[in-house]
Amino acid sequence: MGEIDAATRAPAQPVRHGVRLLARQRFGATWGWARLLLAKNWAIIAGTALSIIGVLGLGVDTLGSGVIAVVLAVIGLIPLVSDWIDVRQELRDLYTIDHPVPDVVLDGDWEVVRCAQGRVVTSPSIDRSLDRPFVLESRPYVLPPDLAAIKPAVIALARSQRARTAAPPFDGLNIRLGGDPDPAGGEVHLQQVRYFDMMASNYLAGQQWLSRRMGRVVADITRHLVAGDGRLIPLSDTELGNQVGVSTVALTSDGWMLLVHQGVASRSSAGLVAPSGSGSLEPVDLAGRDRLPDAIAAGMERELREELGLVSTAMRDVRIETEVLGYGRWLEKGAKPEFYGVSRIHAAMRDLDVRIDLSERQFVSKHVRLRPADVQRLLAGAPFESLAQGVPSVPLELCLTHLRTKLGAA
Repeated sequence: MGEIDAATRAPAQPVRHGVRLLARQRFGATWGWARLLLAKNWAIIAGTALSIIGVLGLGVDTLGSGVIAVVLAVIGLIPLVSDWIDVRQELRDLYTIDHPVPDVVLDGDWEVVRCAQGRVVTSPSIDRSLDRPFVLESRPYVLPPDLAAIKPAVIALARSQRARTAAPPFDGLNIRLGGDPDPAGGEVHLQQVRYFDMMASNYLAGQQWLSRRMGRVVADITRHLVAGDGRLIPLSDTELGNQVGVSTVALTSDGWMLLVHQGVASRSSAGLVAPSGSGSLEPVDLAGRDRLPDAIAAGMERELREELGLVSTAMRDVRIETEVLGYGRWLEKGAKPEFYGVSRIHAAMRDLDVRIDLSERQFVSKHVRLRPADVQRLLAGAPFESLAQGVPSVPLELCLTHLRTKLGAA
């Protein structure tokens, strides 16, 4: 099968897919929402549950015990119902207006890459010095108070406005970057972050949240991104979720490029042509690794295999080599950190069983296969739109930009 090198191939890693992963996503979506309502009332609910157990333990066979248990259960539900009513009232009180992230003043060798769908700031000196150790902090990320206050309303609004065929947002556990990598070197600090915290921080970029009742702005993350003099605030000082994004483009051994047309449930690039694998860094990507590029490459390959559907036993044995090419901060996504790479699949296009897995049908509408001649045109500088394959996403344009830079420097 193509160029599979059994002697140097790493041991096959489990690939998440199918009904099990889909069920995990649906459960995570429901539990994440329930956790928001339970957080304020856990003591009351726990006390009520213990009271019910105690009453039933005293006399399960008596009618009085059953009635008391029902009454206690209803009392325990009152705080949850009250919180839900409060959230619905808050939704009626809050509204949003467009407030785009402005152009920023940059220091050092930071520069803005302008794409059809957004802007990313990059630094060549950081790109040249990505190989460094990382440290995973023990404490998870916590939202600042102003954003934590509107988090339930943000999540409720997202759940109510999603497409009828789309699954509710999934409160997955991901990895955030504590600060921009220092070009001089040194370790970077990583931290666990929940997806709902991203929705209530970085993903509020481009909007202001206002209260009709108070007549003022209650949330605007621009102040977390841009200083008073117009300079971009360093990543370590933003107080936002700053979940790490990872994106890679795949090249087969016979010169084809595989891309993804993203579906309706995609948060960042719905309806656009995206890299072969794009998503967020997860705790599983850090396991057994202590260098930043190794963890980032693992996240890229995981996303690639999930989104290209390389999940069969034979496809798991296909060797993939991924190189991390660059780093940037995506302004339209709250200047969140993004890494870009290229993955070389050691198999020919004809030998790959590319499919849309059940767990990815919300996020992938179809695959885009670019012929070697079109790939060469792209890498020579032709705009993606000239291929008549759709509109490129920001991560795809950045992957291509970094790949062209690498080939030009070779």
